[in-house]
Amino acid sequence: MKKIFYPILGVGLAFCLQKNTLAADWTYDVGGQAYSLYGYADLDKNDVLAKSENHFENIGFLNASVTYSFNDDYSISWFLDVMGATDKEIQNFNNGSWGKQISADLNTPFGTLSVGEIWNAAYNLSVSAPQIGPLYLNNSEIVDFISNPNWFRRNKKYTSFKTLNSTDINTDGTALKAAYYTPEFYNTVLGFSYTPDTQNRRGLVNNQAKYARDDAYNFGLANNFDCGAFNIQSSLGYGIFHKNDKEFSAGINLSYGNWDLGGAFRKTYVEGSDFAITSNFVSDKIPALFDNYREGKAWNVGIGYKFGPLKTSLGYFEAQADNTSNQDEIVLWSNDFQVNKYLNLYASAAHVNFKGDSNLAEDNRKGYAFVAGVGFQF
Repeated sequence: MKKIFYPILGVGLAFCLQKNTLAADWTYDVGGQAYSLYGYADLDKNDVLAKSENHFENIGFLNASVTYSFNDDYSISWFLDVMGATDKEIQNFNNGSWGKQISADLNTPFGTLSVGEIWNAAYNLSVSAPQIGPLYLNNSEIVDFISNPNWFRRNKKYTSFKTLNSTDINTDGTALKAAYYTPEFYNTVLGFSYTPDTQNRRGLVNNQAKYARDDAYNFGLANNFDCGAFNIQSSLGYGIFHKNDKEFSAGINLSYGNWDLGGAFRKTYVEGSDFAITSNFVSDKIPALFDNYREGKAWNVGIGYKFGPLKTSLGYFEAQADNTSNQDEIVLWSNDFQVNKYLNLYASAAHVNFKGDSNLAEDNRKGYAFVAGVGFQF
């Protein structure tokens, strides 16, 4: 798909550059943000392999877009997002520690068509618990400070997720795909996406898996309902991966004044026998249970409050495997203080309990993490 996608973007851009000699309907936007975070981990003294330690990491994003408007109803936009990080426990970005995402949107009165390195429709329309600051509950960066034996991704090694790491359907990450979103009707938006190859370094699929190049279909729904002083956002998602892997998600968020309360749930299961979960060690890049996330569940719940420049949230995330004892628990208290439009200060405290499929020390991790840092944006 890459061989087709990038030339299409190039031809479209060249066309609009030529059109620019006749009209000045262009808009440009460049922005970015960077975090510098320091954390101290106080680990369970019963874990003979664990030791309390300090950790420092930096994360940066640069986002650029170009939009050409044909008229008030039709426009096309191109996006380039560049990202990088140092000292990450799980390397989330498309190309390991460093990566990029390129995509394009065609906006019309009949909906939006998106093509490129994007999240699927169920992910983009999902609703969840309040998440303040850079650590989050879903796909939580707290594991950069206390590693989770159930979650592992390295650029040149392998990918292994023995449990789900999010209530969002993020299995295919930002793999190349096409998505369509309807116009809003009755406060509701529907979305559909198709992914030809599911493996992606921001997703959960090991590139050595037999089904890594199989396709995926995702459906999403989001509703925004105002009833007086209350605002209710809700979402539903459904995914089909490798023909026999099914995923379902649901979320809701209730806002009242400065308060925000929400939660979400996700379920995965294998319906068929084409690709069974790998229960035994195959090789260094295909360890036992590397795809155990395919049968499991995850949920979160949280509450948030905003007061002037301060935002704070308290949330809980849990993931469980259906057929093994692998389980994750995260309690996260996050605070975000906006000094001005360029600078934010962060402070978070978390308790984690990561359980493996055995009592071995290397399969389990438990303890507290305290993280503080600064964020810059422009």
